[in-house]
Amino acid sequence: MFFHFNTLIPNNHRTNPVMAILNKIRKFFSGFFTRKKKAPVYANCAKCGEWVYLPFQCNYCNQYYCGAHRLPFNHDCEHIDDWKRRGSSGPTTEYAGGKVRVRK
Repeated sequence: MFFHFNTLIPNNHRTNPVMAILNKIRKFFSGFFTRKKKAPVYANCAKCGEWVYLPFQCNYCNQYYCGAHRLPFNHDCEHIDDWKRRGSSGPTTEYAGGKVRVRK
């Protein structure tokens, strides 16, 4: 018997243990297929209120900002300590004696 997870399962799982198991499986797998919320094309900056095309979303407070307030220290983010503790997340460029070196 083929059973698709998106089909409706009757609500008789209290009397039928097979239906109870199928209901739990459906609930488990339904979490894998949820869609992410799309970022807005336009939004008001949470700091200055400017209407911005393609705003920046802060990874720490999840609010949208204009280009001038996109960094946590520019919009007085309440989670700025997390941002300071983060450290570098990739290769950095050093300028020493006119030579450019990339540190990994």
